[in-house]
Amino acid sequence: MMKKVLSLILALALAVGCTACQSNENSSTGGVIDQANAAQENQPSQTGSDLPSITWKMVSTWGSGNVHYQCDLRFSELVSYLTGGKFKIQNYAEGELCSASQCFDYVEDGTVQAAGDCAAYWVGRNSAFELLNDTVDDFTGMDYFLWINEAGGLECFQELYGQFNMTYFPICCSWSESGLRSSVPITSLKDLQNLKIRMGSVLPGKALQKLGVSTVSVSGSELYESMQRGVIDACEFSNPYADDSLKLQEVAKYWCVPCWFQSAGILGVMINKDAWNALPEEYQEAVEMAAYMTQAEKMAEYFWNDAATATKMIEQEGVTVTSMDDESMEKVLAAYREVLAEEAKANPDVEMIMNSMAAYREKVDMYRGMLGKYGFGFVKEQ
Repeated sequence: MMKKVLSLILALALAVGCTACQSNENSSTGGVIDQANAAQENQPSQTGSDLPSITWKMVSTWGSGNVHYQCDLRFSELVSYLTGGKFKIQNYAEGELCSASQCFDYVEDGTVQAAGDCAAYWVGRNSAFELLNDTVDDFTGMDYFLWINEAGGLECFQELYGQFNMTYFPICCSWSESGLRSSVPITSLKDLQNLKIRMGSVLPGKALQKLGVSTVSVSGSELYESMQRGVIDACEFSNPYADDSLKLQEVAKYWCVPCWFQSAGILGVMINKDAWNALPEEYQEAVEMAAYMTQAEKMAEYFWNDAATATKMIEQEGVTVTSMDDESMEKVLAAYREVLAEEAKANPDVEMIMNSMAAYREKVDMYRGMLGKYGFGFVKEQ
């Protein structure tokens, strides 16, 4: 199926490329996919005239002002484009039809057909969801992208969400999260133990609790006010690009890096399985293609904007960067390894995903080691 999707992408890119060469006035800074949208009127429909007109509802765990919500919108836009406007998805931001915590139930029971999410939100349903969103000191965004699309990762998503009457497609593989943003500097485990910290990742939060750190649950939409009022002393939300959309740097002038608890992040769309099975095959292919295209586009967009945003926060907005000492980091990581081992022993789904990730590692690590810094990148000395 994916090879067929990639063939469609190539055909679309070639057609759009020819159109773009004819007129600089129609060019877009958003790349080939944005040019495809600009050239929509000149492109033939991808579907037959006998295919039905369908409209879905898609809720979201993200508020309308959150940059993550743009992933949902882009996915829906591409589905419409690829079906000649016959298959439309109406998006609803967090709170417009349901709260973020209700999205899972709404899709599972068919109240709506789809929802934009990140898997870690559903750890209360199954702890294995955590690994479908983030890893500790392990996968990068590129690792997730390769694992999902080439090494069996997508099947892990389908297996886990399938237990809840859903199918699933990732639409963004973002890079490392920011780390902890705080009102006071963090340089050691002792500093952490003196703070109330909002952790979105459950398993890393359990690791911190083992070490005497107080963690609390606060929704993303309430983080700014919670930091401002002193309800919490530190928080993590997402990558710099997304943190900036919440303006967390205004209430947290210290930034502790690296983000050991989430070296990458996955966003996706969960789809009610009955609604999915009712779609014509051509529309299913359009959904898969739109998800893949959004993944690739957002991976580039996020990293570029993460870098630009980090520079702005530090050089223009007075954010101070700190790091924990090596001994503290090792204690935190050791505690997480204990938590993960406990979860794998208790939950076969955690073990299943860990095994799939390990198989990916077995395939790529030798070659990555050979490439060294010339593989996944190195930093030029300033």
